[in-house]
Amino acid sequence: REAGLTVDNAGFDTLMEQQRDRARAAQKKEIISVSSLSSGATTEFVGFERLSATATVTEVVEEKKRTGIVLDRSPFYAEMGGQVGDTGTLSIGGKTWAVTGTQKAGDAFLHFIKGDGVPEVGGEAELAVDAARRAAIQRHHTVTHLFHWALHEVTSPDASQKGSYVGPDKLTFDFNSPALTPQQLADIEQLVNERIVDNAVVSWAETPYSEVSGNDGILQFFGDKYGDTVRVVQIGGEANALNGYSMELCGGTHARATGEIGLFRISAESAIAAGVRRVEAVAGLVAAGQARA
Repeated sequence: REAGLTVDNAGFDTLMEQQRDRARAAQKKEIISVSSLSSGATTEFVGFERLSATATVTEVVEEKKRTGIVLDRSPFYAEMGGQVGDTGTLSIGGKTWAVTGTQKAGDAFLHFIKGDGVPEVGGEAELAVDAARRAAIQRHHTVTHLFHWALHEVTSPDASQKGSYVGPDKLTFDFNSPALTPQQLADIEQLVNERIVDNAVVSWAETPYSEVSGNDGILQFFGDKYGDTVRVVQIGGEANALNGYSMELCGGTHARATGEIGLFRISAESAIAAGVRRVEAVAGLVAAGQARA
């Protein structure tokens, strides 16, 4: 005003609101809802053999106030089959986000991140799985298979799995059976630890489902739907020869040998429904910590 100029406050406010609208529109283009995820969105899982990888960000989505990153490939295991999803880090340039969980959406993996801002679509990301946490999960997953085998040895092959949880801190295994006696629990725990000490090879192979669907030696779950190709996880025997003492259709990640499990301890056994029991157990460093307590 001192120079004879005036400020068009109304015009300024209008222009600022238009800029805010453009910013919101741009943000909406970058972050979409899971329901708007591209129908062709896919993530190639490379985490059976490696815990780090370089990948391209293909989409950024919002799911229940969380930001999920879709990548073209990933070493992060997405939560499924009772096994929890991986955590770790995602880095682009000099910026790093914590990956707090990984879930599956169709054929794509959602990597939920925590940190400022969001990665740009098309960015090249460096991915790293939390190796110690993954190792703990794998110990619990492989020992779940050993427990299933030992359960049949001590009780009956009719004791069938109804569900499971496999995490870094513990495992739970649900099955149809009468209550297990203290002696049965002790016998199962002993059998599992004997197999751990044997340090048997744990192997896996992909094979046409038609070739294994009638094999009674391979455990499969008839409530599940299997594709044309399935993954058989085998403990003992010759690697990938389908002659192990424990063989199950399983898409999860596992230890390479039973000796990696270290120690197995059953923590609890209880009823969760009529005719359904739940065993809670721990392995590895978690079991060692409890043994010292």
